[in-house]
Amino acid sequence: MNQPDPECYGDQEFEDSLEPRHLIRRTDVVARAGGMMLGAGTSSLRIRQLMRRAATALGLGNIASSITFTSLAMTVERRGVFRTKVVEVPKPGVDAHRIAMLQKLSNEMPGKITATELDRQLDRIENAPSLYPAWLRGIMVALACAAVAVLAGAGWREITAVLPASAVAYLMFRRLSRWQLNHLAVVLVSAFTASALYLLGTGALDHLLGEASPRMAAGFICASIFLIPGFPLVTAGLELTRLDLTAGLPRAAYASMILLAITIGVWLVARIGGVAAEAVPPLVAEPWQFWVIRAVASFVAVVGWAMMLNSPLGTAIASGVVAVLGNALRLGVIDLGVAEHIATFAGCFTIGLGCAVLGKIFGLEKIIMTVPTLLVSIPGSAALRSLLHIDQNRPDLALSQGTTALFGVIAMVAGLSAARMLTDPEWTFTRDDPPNLREVVPRLRHRRRNLKGRR
Repeated sequence: MNQPDPECYGDQEFEDSLEPRHLIRRTDVVARAGGMMLGAGTSSLRIRQLMRRAATALGLGNIASSITFTSLAMTVERRGVFRTKVVEVPKPGVDAHRIAMLQKLSNEMPGKITATELDRQLDRIENAPSLYPAWLRGIMVALACAAVAVLAGAGWREITAVLPASAVAYLMFRRLSRWQLNHLAVVLVSAFTASALYLLGTGALDHLLGEASPRMAAGFICASIFLIPGFPLVTAGLELTRLDLTAGLPRAAYASMILLAITIGVWLVARIGGVAAEAVPPLVAEPWQFWVIRAVASFVAVVGWAMMLNSPLGTAIASGVVAVLGNALRLGVIDLGVAEHIATFAGCFTIGLGCAVLGKIFGLEKIIMTVPTLLVSIPGSAALRSLLHIDQNRPDLALSQGTTALFGVIAMVAGLSAARMLTDPEWTFTRDDPPNLREVVPRLRHRRRNLKGRR
């Protein structure tokens, strides 16, 4: 290959002439695709999958990447020349619709594509507007929080207080986030606002009706439950299941810090308002009415949270249907006297299987179906009682309730991870080219026939 003559160029022009411009252009667009996927909140497996398919379609060779929660570094090779690119995502978030669009792009990646065409498709995805206006999201968040309160044993007074408290706190959370304030401070203030407004609402109703409600604690934590970091929590569990510590540990640390900020905000209100850790009396209704209430509340909670995360409506409804089945199993097993964490594992395992089946049938992205369904299984009541017992200097009761909450979270992630490994070879195996179940089953049958023949 002819080398440029340095005497014909200035120093800067000569250095520029040596740059592999085509490699740089292709590397940049691959890194952009991975950065968009990371910023939307999905797992590192899907990010690597998209970048690998994009690199292959662009004619690049080997690609290696290291992905954390807020950044990714990748190195690609073409004709013996290597190029490294680092992308930072300083403000990670969750956009279920963007995840679905990027995953569709990954699944339908052609054998060959130009960098310009791939950039154009990424522009279309990046500029896609939100599926729902802010006011509708606020309404759906309020309905979701009220539905979770119903599952926790709340009555009409608690529902009346949760609705405006959660809606106002959610809209305030969106506004403060747009101002790019410290994220942990925004979460803490939003949790404080939701809890305080709920306490003021229940207090006003108690004053008007002349008596206190015995179910007040049922809705206290539910007013701020929309702040739960569902996507980081689930993806962290899945990453750690695959031993991808580089991606899993930062996500788990982030989720833990968000939960701590929520806890501090709720605790401050509980401390000021003197909330007691009292058990909520069971709802009084006919058995069939009881189960109808549970089913409707589960469906509304999951659909509302899914729409908050910008999931397409069809995906949100499918998630709600799966959640009804999984939560019915979980609550039914608890009613039989089984430990809550075991029931939670069974329910979340069923939810994971249901999301895999419906996702396969209707072509829906599993991760954006799965995360909203967690809302009905979050052990919020146990976490609240543990917090209040700590505040009241009852370490034995606090430890008991805290352990229940911790086991509940572990059971949720474990159930979903087990279902994912059972239904998705990419999670079962750590190889880049996992075997397809359609290929594995005939091999096992053939091996079984051979063994019988030898006998």
